[in-house]
Amino acid sequence: MKTHTGFITIQKVLCLLLLLGYSKHHLLAQKVFSEGIIRYDVFVNGNTQPDGTYLITVKNGFLRRELVMNSGYNNVLIYNQKSGNTTSLYADRDNKYALIMTATEIEQQNKRFHQAQFVTGNQEKEIAGFTCKQATVKYAPNDEALFWYTPNLLPPNENFNTQFPGLSGLPLSYEIKTGKSTNMQFVATLIETKSIDPKIFDVPKDYKWVTRAELENIK
Repeated sequence: MKTHTGFITIQKVLCLLLLLGYSKHHLLAQKVFSEGIIRYDVFVNGNTQPDGTYLITVKNGFLRRELVMNSGYNNVLIYNQKSGNTTSLYADRDNKYALIMTATEIEQQNKRFHQAQFVTGNQEKEIAGFTCKQATVKYAPNDEALFWYTPNLLPPNENFNTQFPGLSGLPLSYEIKTGKSTNMQFVATLIETKSIDPKIFDVPKDYKWVTRAELENIK
């Protein structure tokens, strides 16, 4: 009986070690994306060829999002986690403007996404080298969309997943409706962890600071 009991105890210990080992491995598989870049191809209204690119750069609580369309449209958003403010950079052929948006203003703009609910499906596929899960996000009874995300990369701060608040992962393929007749799809093509020059988060000196009212008059 002593030998049998000892054998059961050893089995329990081995099982516990295996579970701990699995848990540790599982936790290690989830990594915060704290510094690097993610590049997406942008497709408009179901086009099969990219209509532009979307680049997210991350470092030390800063986020830089740049959307460049083949049409010539260019917009940059720089988020500072410490201040909570976002700087928007607009550029056309002749002028360059910089506008500061407060955390309150950004929160109001993203009010639609605040009550997001997620349902993860059973399908998986690889995007930009990462295994992604299919999921559905629902904002309102008639407002939902499919997307793909990787649970192996976690957002560096709460502002990263603006469209997917509370998501435990990074969305690598998703869609955004920008109007009644315009739908933009973002599909990640590159995820790279690398050292980022902090100067990329500075506002270039050739940009003119304006208020929202001034910018609306300019447009």
